[in-house]
Amino acid sequence: MSEQKVKELEAELSAVAHAELGGALAPAPELLPGELDSHPTPFKYVMIFLILVVITALEVATSYLEGSIGNWAIVALLIFWAVLKFVIVAAYYMHLKTDQPIFVRFFVLGAVAAMVLYTVALTTLHAF
Repeated sequence: MSEQKVKELEAELSAVAHAELGGALAPAPELLPGELDSHPTPFKYVMIFLILVVITALEVATSYLEGSIGNWAIVALLIFWAVLKFVIVAAYYMHLKTDQPIFVRFFVLGAVAAMVLYTVALTTLHAF
């Protein structure tokens, strides 16, 4: 590591230490290590929250469709709404949208492995 880089890191660490001890907060860097894009603005987080509220309302409304459409259609709609909310939460609130692709791949691999495990377990127990 070059001497210039060491001095830069020391300056950043001293600013953080100063802030933790009650001093003025140093501005955060634009991008953190491992990020490809900056985080969404607070307004965007509020908009995502409102979208999630609407999807939750649609889930509740879907549950009241019992009797007017088949149970398989209700289950399919509820699974669709749940997966949609999962993708939105994972992308924005878990910051997968701004992280490097390797982190997204690890996350998706874990989610797929969990689904396979549950499918095997439920099949073994004759739940289907």
